[in-house]
Amino acid sequence: MEVVLDITEIVPTKTSGGREIALITNSKNVTMYTPESGKWGGGRESKRVVTNRFMILDDLFFEGLGLWVGEGGKNKGLYFGNTSPELLLRFLEFAEKKFGLSRGMFKVTINSPQREAGLKERWSRILQIPTENFTNVCFDARINREYAQVYLNSIVLAELMKNLQEKLGPVILSAKEYAVSFLKGMFAAEGQVALRKPSSFHVTFSSTDLELVSFLKQCLRLVDILSGKYMPNGRKFPIYGYKNLKCFRELGIHTLHPDKREKFERGFASYKRVNVLGGEEARALILQQLASGPKTYDDLAAALGKARTTIQAHHIPILEREGKVKRAGKRGKAWLFACGRQK
Repeated sequence: MEVVLDITEIVPTKTSGGREIALITNSKNVTMYTPESGKWGGGRESKRVVTNRFMILDDLFFEGLGLWVGEGGKNKGLYFGNTSPELLLRFLEFAEKKFGLSRGMFKVTINSPQREAGLKERWSRILQIPTENFTNVCFDARINREYAQVYLNSIVLAELMKNLQEKLGPVILSAKEYAVSFLKGMFAAEGQVALRKPSSFHVTFSSTDLELVSFLKQCLRLVDILSGKYMPNGRKFPIYGYKNLKCFRELGIHTLHPDKREKFERGFASYKRVNVLGGEEARALILQQLASGPKTYDDLAAALGKARTTIQAHHIPILEREGKVKRAGKRGKAWLFACGRQK
């Protein structure tokens, strides 16, 4: 069943700074702005922004929301930046079709590792935004890829996007298709594919926002994907194991960013299921190894000639729950495991 969102139900009444947000509505559009305040220091009337009043909640909507949550500016307006032209075009499609904001309204900034004639013209053709909307190109030899940011300054749009993220959380968790679309946007913006060698192939989501991390894990559980523990030092959490990665692939969560899609498919194609023994057999071999003394995940993987991923994400947790294995300190930063109480 098609779900339609009325923006008037989402727009906050005030900005984060306490200024009133005024609305002028009709059957199709909403005009939003902050009125001039008569109080000292209250500020002038903000730019008036006209958006569609009604939005259909579909793949494009939740992918666009995921892109913005992952890599969008949160304070000045509707901002999104990335090295991938495909993602920038998807975000502009989201802004045009859902909000009714023409791409001709957006400004563009470009960061480039080297000076190049016609840089603005090339990006103008890609994004279909006129060159007069481009700011001066920033040249930075420290980066290795061009980076573009599209933006539309409006404090009211920034507040609207933050409210969309907050209030639509329960909606995203109400249907698997919504969760998948949101995860696609988030992975394209803030996901990574780890491909050091086939046996260690896995993916990660990154964020410093622990509430967002918790929400992403709920989305993954909803679509039957189990994730690893959040690592504060790396500000990310992993997804290991053939079953989880196969589900990730079948749902197409990796498909929005072209480079990540290619890397994931290459990793998955070469991923060897050498770590998928019969469950009892694998855990019996682990216990045999631990009988001679504490070992790390890597020690066990090397001793068994198997990949570390399933040992870490599947077999050790089962043995811990059964009381057959316990943590026995660390070697450097790596956990050591020893035989525990037998049931």
